[in-house]
Amino acid sequence: MNDNPKRPSGKSRVALVKCADYDLAVLKTAIASALDKLGGIKSFLAKGRKVLLKPNLMMPKPAGFPANTHSQFIRAVIELFRAAGAEVTVGESAAGSQAGVTFTKASLKASGLEEICRETGASLVNFDLGAAALLPVNNSYVQRIPVARPVLDADLVVSLPKLKTHTFANIITGAVKNMYGTIPGQIKADFHRLAPRPSEFYTVVRDLYAIVRPGLTIFDAVDAMEGNGPSAGNLVSTGFIIASADGVAADAVASELIGVPAEKVMTTRLCAEAGLGKGRLEDIEVLGEDLRKSVVQNFKLPATAVVNPSLYKIIRSLTRSEPRVDDTACTRCKTCVNTCPVKAMSMSITEDRVVIDRAICIRCFCCSEVCPQQAIHPKRRLFVGNVLSKLILSRW
Repeated sequence: MNDNPKRPSGKSRVALVKCADYDLAVLKTAIASALDKLGGIKSFLAKGRKVLLKPNLMMPKPAGFPANTHSQFIRAVIELFRAAGAEVTVGESAAGSQAGVTFTKASLKASGLEEICRETGASLVNFDLGAAALLPVNNSYVQRIPVARPVLDADLVVSLPKLKTHTFANIITGAVKNMYGTIPGQIKADFHRLAPRPSEFYTVVRDLYAIVRPGLTIFDAVDAMEGNGPSAGNLVSTGFIIASADGVAADAVASELIGVPAEKVMTTRLCAEAGLGKGRLEDIEVLGEDLRKSVVQNFKLPATAVVNPSLYKIIRSLTRSEPRVDDTACTRCKTCVNTCPVKAMSMSITEDRVVIDRAICIRCFCCSEVCPQQAIHPKRRLFVGNVLSKLILSRW
């Protein structure tokens, strides 16, 4: 165990602390311990008292749904910052929409966060309903990115991501990707259309992260989502909290915790290359638990994960994944139809089912991400791809 708060020159510090469950007292003790290893909560308030907490509440589900930051986790962070004298605001813009209405309001209510903010005195902001600033970026696919104004007005932005997998070529979603929810409304899906390939889209995420640049990240890794995340995977108990002033380094430790080398995560690599944080373990000092001894065994990766890129390039066409709808689980709510950025999904009136136009589908898996019933999953296009995928999905 390494609790030395003195940072070696040039290294980012990441606290890795055990946390057994979502009991409020347990959470507050563990989170406070993690922040103490980084200099204490008041060290993060040195620049001002206005704190914006950005959790990941992507779907209108009750507390404990493994795609969302747990509401008790958010409460614990609110109470800790309020006790330290901060003015706390919690803000979010959820994924997906139905009949033109985004899921943010429903997510804030269903998760219990609306009630928690009333009880704790924190302000709650639905980014979809407020002002935003359209900010320029030097990107080949997107010239400007809208960011919710409360994010830009805060003295300190705190990212509260959930540890979970992601089917759209990034393997995990974490502190960097969590900032995508600072973009109001459904324009988030439109950026998938403008930058359809993962190597293109994640440059947009990188440039957004450079704008927001949270001053603190606290990962909810008490429970995680494995398999086909970010919403259709399964809950797995992991038992940790990860915290750092460097969100890129926090993501690096989070991926290594579930057995994924940090450099394999596209957002981590892109942000590190852009100088937005440390993405290699040799440039990170882990405080608290021994990371090598803490790795979660047999953590299931998404079906789209690419472990052996060189081999993947050779057999890419045979192992390609695409979204498939489980008609028995689908409720015909049309959320996927409304959300698809390239309008590849529609309702077949004659068959009473959702159909996908494979000719225009860009395989961004936004449909899988927003499906309330988790009825859409990535599937290998060809049977032989299932066999070949075992070659490229073996552990590193």
